[in-house]
Amino acid sequence: MIRNTFTGRLPLLASTALLIVLTGCSVRPEPLTLDQQIAQAGADRQAMFASQEALSAPVTLEQAIARALKYNLQHRVTLMEQALEDRVLDASAADMLPKLATRAGLRTRSNVLASVSESVATGQVSLVPSTSSEKTSSTVDLQLGWNVLDFGLSYYGAQAQANKLLAAEERRRRVVLNIVEQVRAAWWEAVTAERLKPQVTAILAEARQALEQARQTEQQRLLPPLESLRYQKALVEIVQQLEALEADMAIARTQLASLMNLPPATPVQIALPGDATPSLAKLGYTLEDLEAIAMVERPEVREEAYIARNVALETRMNLLKLLPGVTLFAGLNRDDNSYLVNNNWADAGVQVSWNLLSVLNWSKVEATGEARGKVAEVRRQALRMAVLTQVNLAWRRHERAERLYDRYNSLQEIESRIQSQIDAAAASDAQTQLERIRAGASALLATRARDRAYAELQNAYGAIHQAAGFDPVPPQTPSGSIDQIAVAIKTQMDAVSQGNAIKAPALTN
Repeated sequence: MIRNTFTGRLPLLASTALLIVLTGCSVRPEPLTLDQQIAQAGADRQAMFASQEALSAPVTLEQAIARALKYNLQHRVTLMEQALEDRVLDASAADMLPKLATRAGLRTRSNVLASVSESVATGQVSLVPSTSSEKTSSTVDLQLGWNVLDFGLSYYGAQAQANKLLAAEERRRRVVLNIVEQVRAAWWEAVTAERLKPQVTAILAEARQALEQARQTEQQRLLPPLESLRYQKALVEIVQQLEALEADMAIARTQLASLMNLPPATPVQIALPGDATPSLAKLGYTLEDLEAIAMVERPEVREEAYIARNVALETRMNLLKLLPGVTLFAGLNRDDNSYLVNNNWADAGVQVSWNLLSVLNWSKVEATGEARGKVAEVRRQALRMAVLTQVNLAWRRHERAERLYDRYNSLQEIESRIQSQIDAAAASDAQTQLERIRAGASALLATRARDRAYAELQNAYGAIHQAAGFDPVPPQTPSGSIDQIAVAIKTQMDAVSQGNAIKAPALTN
């Protein structure tokens, strides 16, 4: 009766045990709590701006670029990706070594492993039951194996990983070029804004004061209503333009601080160029030279070349997989079974395995590899065509920026002369306050337009070098202080502007 009761409860106990096991193996999503997110955000914010040199002086263009390249998080990501590819390459090289494996095992059974022999002729048992194995035994072996096919695949895999490392370096160069272009644009925008800041502040204060006086005049009915409203409208439009200009200044400094990996609210002082009307930078290379340099120096082109290399390696690996696998092995073995005459022994041999039907895919694999190679070749040619187009567009942009700068420079001179005439007339009460404020604002906006045109000219100048693939930082740039990196960047910029950075290769048509 007890046995029957136990037998009846056995399925229930088994079901309960299975339920407990399944419940323990289940995984439920656990979202981050608010406290965890707040703590993580605080830790990340502290790490984002940690271990950085403090701003101790106004920032030059070279120092801004140096800070961006040293502390910009996007650039840090590419550096870490490159280091990761380097570590993967080390691991890939280790795959080419022979495999040295050790095994140990313990085996036991509930009874003796015994057997009998039976006569093939008579079918009678010829021996009494006997055993040659202990109920419990342990084994240990050390095997050295080398698969020739795996070695070949690992060799090609290591070469492919080496190409990925080189491609990662080109992606880092591309990120550097983009960062430098953004820093250049933000720095010159900040320069134009910083240079006009005192004038904007003065004229804006005067315009706001005049607007308040105009409103008081309207309330006191000292002028006809329509004339008073038109006067206020003109002043409001001037104030609106000047406030927009003031907002642009704050935005430019915030963008520059962000690119240098500074907290956005950090006050950044700009080292203004000494000349009020700086000279135009001269190009050190002709358009033909820039085209030839871009064809071999652009990081996108080099990265595509490394990708094409891996396409060829992948084809070789696929063909190699169709060949027979040959494994050479040697090992030392031990078994503590007391029935064995020799408990220790060494063995060696060779093993060959081959899927004969895989040979039928040889031509298909070759055709697929050729097709991939052609696709990579045409893609590389298309990329080079795009590079040539970018170089020519950058050249035309620079020419256009030069013409626009000349026009805005002339317009600024005219507006300055108009302001001088109106100020002289206002001194003799021949002009109203509105005309004087309007002339000052127009002259200020013309100066702003001229400076922005010059900034656009500098950006176009830098865009030509970026399109050609000139590295803004020499390969031997020290990883020391910001000033050391800035000096190296200045030297490289001077070499590019003088045409001494890279010799244009002679490309055949």
